[in-house]
Order: sequence, then C-alpha cells, then structure tokens
Amino acid sequence: MTTQALLDGSGSERFSIPALVQLVRQGSVRVPVYQRDFVWDAGDVRDLFDSIYRGFPVGTLLFWRHSAPAGAASLGPIAMNVEADEHAYWVVDGQQRIISLVGSLASEFEDIDERFEVYFDLASQRFVNLRKGVRPPRAVPVREALETKSLLAWLRQHADDLEVADYDLADRLGGAIRDYRIPAYVVTGDDQELLRKVFDRVNTAGRPMSRAQVFHALFAGETKMGSPASVVAALRTMKFGELGEDRVVQSLLGIRGGNIQRDLHDEFGADENVASWYDQTEQALAKAISFLRAEGVDHLLLVPHTLPIPVLATFFHLHPDPQPWTLRLLARWLWRGWVHDFGQGGGQTPILRRAINSINPQKLAGQVPDEYSAARSLLGCSTDGPAPDLPLNNFNPNHARSRLVMLALASLHPRTSDGILVDLAEEVEAHGSGAITPIVRGYRSRAAARAFWPSGSARMALTSDPRVLASHAIDEAAITALRAGQVERFVVRREELIKNILSGFLDSRIEPGGLVRPPLADLIATGITEEV
Repeated sequence: MTTQALLDGSGSERFSIPALVQLVRQGSVRVPVYQRDFVWDAGDVRDLFDSIYRGFPVGTLLFWRHSAPAGAASLGPIAMNVEADEHAYWVVDGQQRIISLVGSLASEFEDIDERFEVYFDLASQRFVNLRKGVRPPRAVPVREALETKSLLAWLRQHADDLEVADYDLADRLGGAIRDYRIPAYVVTGDDQELLRKVFDRVNTAGRPMSRAQVFHALFAGETKMGSPASVVAALRTMKFGELGEDRVVQSLLGIRGGNIQRDLHDEFGADENVASWYDQTEQALAKAISFLRAEGVDHLLLVPHTLPIPVLATFFHLHPDPQPWTLRLLARWLWRGWVHDFGQGGGQTPILRRAINSINPQKLAGQVPDEYSAARSLLGCSTDGPAPDLPLNNFNPNHARSRLVMLALASLHPRTSDGILVDLAEEVEAHGSGAITPIVRGYRSRAAARAFWPSGSARMALTSDPRVLASHAIDEAAITALRAGQVERFVVRREELIKNILSGFLDSRIEPGGLVRPPLADLIATGITEEV
C-alpha cells in the first residue's frame, strides 16, 4: 500500500508587486534547480508592464512553500547572498514574470541587465527601453514608480521637462504597479516529485480540458503574453459581456484560415509571434462587437447565438473597412442565420467550419476572396425565406427565439419614465437577463409582460408620456387596460402590438428575396450596371 503526499495548507493567495519584490530581496523566493534560465527578451518584459498598467491578467504563479538554506541564491541574472528561510516560496511556475518585476523595479539591481531598464514614455503612454543608450525626455523609469517617495523625487527632479498632464499619468503608473495583485497557488509538502505532478496537473485536474484551455496551455506560456483569457479580459472593457474562450480560439484559427477543427499542437511555427496573433484576434473581435452594436445588439446576453462571432471576426480581420453595401449583405447573413437557426443542419461546428472556409479557406494563404465575394458566399449558405412566427409565450431571455423578441423591443429605443433613453448595454451588464423586467405579475413566461423597464422605476401604469409608452410597444388601448387592472386584456393587446413590430423588424433585417450584387462602386468601375 502506498501513501499519498497531502497538500495540507495549500491554497490560493494574491501578492502585491511591492510585497513580491520584498520577498525576493529578503531571500524568501527561490528558484529550484530544474527551472529554466531567464529567456525573456526586452519586449516580453515591456509587455508584462503594459499588461499590469492596463489591468490585464498576467497568469497565476505556482509556489512550493518549503525551507531554503542560507548562501548564494540566483534568479536568472540576479544573484544574492541570503539567509535561511524555513518557509520560503520556491518558484514552480512564474520565474520569468518574477525576475522581470524584481530586475526592473528593485533599485539595487539597476544596470544588471539592459532588458530590465524599462521606461514609461509619458508622451506616448507606452513602455520603452533606451534608444541607443538615450532615455526619451519624458520617460519615467519604472524602477522609480515602485515607491511613492522615489516617484515624487523623480518628478521634482525632471519638472522642467514635464507637462501638466504628465503628473496624472505618472501617478496612474505608480498606482497601477503598487495596487496590482498577482494570483498565486501555494503548495505545501515535502516531496519535490509531488510538485512536478502538481505542475503537470494544475490545469487538468478534475475534468477534461476544453479546446480553449488546451490552446491556452500549449501556447500561452511565460514567453507568450497573449492567451484566450487575455483577449477576453481586454474585450471586457467594451462592456459587451464575457465572450467564451472557445469563441476566441475559433476566431484566432479563422483569422489564420483553413479548417478550424485542425489539431492545435503544430499550429504555430517556431519563429511566429503568438502574442501578436492574439492581439490581432482581439482587434478583429472588437470590430465584430462594434458591428453587432451597429445592428442594435448592445450586449452578448442579447445575442441569439454566438456562432457568427468567429465568422465576423475573421471577416473584419481580412476586410477591416468594408463598403456599406457589403456590410448590409453581411448583416443580412447574420440575421437570416439567427432567424432560421443557421439551417440547423449537421450541428454548429460544421456550419461554423463551412462559413469560415467560405471567406478564408486556406491557412495563411495570403490570397482570400474579396469582401463582396466573401459576403456572397456566406449568404449562399443561409436560408432565404420569410421569418417564421415566433411564439410570445414560454418566454425565456436565455433562449434564442426569445432574444429575437428582445432585440425587436430594443429596436424601439426604450425610455425611462422620465423620457431618457435606457442604456441597454449598461442595464444588461448590471442585471443580466433581469434587465427585461416583469411589468405585470403572474405572466412572467409571456413576452408581453416583460419590458426594458429599469428596476426601481415608477410603475408603468403611472406613465402618461405617449412617447415613453410607445418605446415599450404600448398604445392607448393597452395602457388603459393596465390602469383599469385588466391585466389579461393588457397582455393580449400588447402581444398584438409586439407581433406586428416583430414581423416588420425581422423582415427588414433578413430581407427575403433581397438583391445580391456587388457594391455600386464596383459595378460602375467595371461598367456593369444592368443588374442594379
């Protein structure tokens, strides 16, 4: 019978950067012999500080809490003589990040390695290194920002070179570095082999890894600052909701082209900058989100289905500034897919694969279909037909059909009782599906009993402004019934109004039998105008 080493006392912690630097200074952070050398270049170090400044995640550190002897200790190019520590933090994962922070921020390690001479250029708000040995005139050494006292001293010393706004930027830099918290998992125990097993299993214990998790584990190591999680975090600033990491991975593979179901292990060549690909994916997804908002979809929780998002990201990566007519065709494909469930044929993944293949068929091929051809190919895979009658009972804000109803109601530009436009993105971000509130009791499962009526507002029946009522699909007959307490009559009347609104809303977007032609500018340029 074998005994298993226990992880008594193990758990998650969060370290401030000043605290982490101090732990290294006093010899409480050590690097095991099986860790690799310091391999980051200056760009990797700058990217780390940029992530901290922007509040992006930088990954979780993994420590082994164990005794450490006195004597010489080194972390990459940093060498120290330290005292013994009975409860030292041995670095299992995170060496590159820790060395970069300590080497760049601790004053005693100045000039030890040029990769650690990092500056924050106040003019461009970017992290830079020396240029031919010369510091930019308005660039703060990050080393001075670790402590408020040293930062203020630097600002006073260089006051003649600074502008008024520079002081706020420098203060923000110092606050970002001092306030940032790095997550860590600390393992206790006496068996080094156990640590190796934890290192191998930390991302896989308990359940199989998803496709996005595998991608993250394979390619988002310490030398690659980009990851699906970092893209999700960056997009969070758009207040559009939390996009799943699987959709990020699909977008990345779509942008690179070819079959999005291909094996991940050999995706990137040794000379490829993986972080750059994640950055391009983030930019493409941001364009896709802007396009969705232009279509009246203000939040991810209003999206009937997220399947089109990787397709849109791929399209906007290849065609970042399409012509208005192409955008109209692309919108037509989007809405037809949502209304007709993307054909429901063969499952989601084959549909997504065919859509990506129609606009970016080969991996890193260089040549792709032009914007019109790509949009036409997508439309060719969609269902061209009138919108079906959508039921207004069994309403559930998490279901695709109900979200189409919600989008139709959102198209009316709902207003508060004071006549102010409701910020739907803000409401949904704050309240989730609860943003579409019940306006009468006992009819929760019927769409006509729900509205984008902010919680805490005055009762709908007390509203007299016709413009406000119309923005919620309520006419005089409906509000009269509601004020008289005739709730069933109110709901039935409002259902009639919503049905008419929904029919016109969907038809205007799916454009049944709509003309498919190149943009007029292209037709005029080629002399082809007969089909217009």
